[in-house]
Amino acid sequence: MSVSQLVSNQYYIYITPEEGLIPWDIYEPNPTNCGFAAYFGKVFQALEKNLKKRGLTFYVTMNQMHELPSYGNNVIVVILGDELGRVPKYFHKVGAIFKCYGTQQILGCNPLLQPSYLNIVTTIQFMRNWIVRQPYLVNYQFHKLKSWLTGTGKTTPIYDIPLGYYNSEYLPIKDIEERVVDIFFCGSSVHKNYPLWSWQHWLRTPKTVSREKMISSLNRFKEKHPEFKVELSITPAFGEADSRQSATSYSEKMMNAKICLAPRGTSFETYRFFEGLRYGCIVVTEALPSRWFYDGSPSIQIRDWRNLENVLETLLKNQQLMEETHQQFCNWWKTKCSEAVVGEYIAEKLNLLRNQSL
Repeated sequence: MSVSQLVSNQYYIYITPEEGLIPWDIYEPNPTNCGFAAYFGKVFQALEKNLKKRGLTFYVTMNQMHELPSYGNNVIVVILGDELGRVPKYFHKVGAIFKCYGTQQILGCNPLLQPSYLNIVTTIQFMRNWIVRQPYLVNYQFHKLKSWLTGTGKTTPIYDIPLGYYNSEYLPIKDIEERVVDIFFCGSSVHKNYPLWSWQHWLRTPKTVSREKMISSLNRFKEKHPEFKVELSITPAFGEADSRQSATSYSEKMMNAKICLAPRGTSFETYRFFEGLRYGCIVVTEALPSRWFYDGSPSIQIRDWRNLENVLETLLKNQQLMEETHQQFCNWWKTKCSEAVVGEYIAEKLNLLRNQSL
């Protein structure tokens, strides 16, 4: 009997109704070229080892908020790509929901006390997302009220989970002094081409403005400190770490880097943050929301990329600080964000749902 035949629950990938259900063998490393499977396949393997309940159906989707193939207390939904932080309209019809990006968004800046163009477009996007989220939140509150009035008392729990990595490879962790690149960033600076009637076309997005500021600061640092090796690679779009590279070579470059820059994308939360953690890089990022896997982390959060030069100088000129921070990142990955830990977390939450017929 193969390992996959011992799985007691059913797993499906459900992207769109048109594509339909895709059965998922969680021991298959890359089903249907889904980049998230490398991380969440191992998460579910750890879940199976710790889950006491059997006969569950897991639907893994990117951002399907409106419908599912089936419902019931035995249905568990894992939502990976909803950057808007919405509550799915079917939340009251399933047993539990585990969600990347959560159901709350942060502004991440104070446009009144710290006025800047980046903070202005960040506020515009935040308000736009807030408006989009309202129908979902109204539906959520309506069903909570209905549950209270009817005396059922059932409110489906929604749990935060980390994004994990995307298409990265397993590599043994290198000590910080063995790494040949001091600072590394590989990614896009433009999200996509927006139509002429879109505000993003005329004002640009927070992602674009933020990353342009980061790149400008990094280039100034390179000119001022030629003794440090900086690797900067701008790619066309997300998922193209380099159109000429494989996931393996991108992973190798990340492993060879001491400091990984993880600027915001459409959301403040990014795969790159967790990739940096996984490879033991010192991660410099922007504002992060309060979640159990972020709170207390050693991440270096920067409010303004103009301060990047000072942050890099402080780190790179103190070898002991670099080594200590590197170890803190390695430990945080092992104890908070690794596949085994997240799998155990999901299993723990499901095992505690004793009052539901899971």
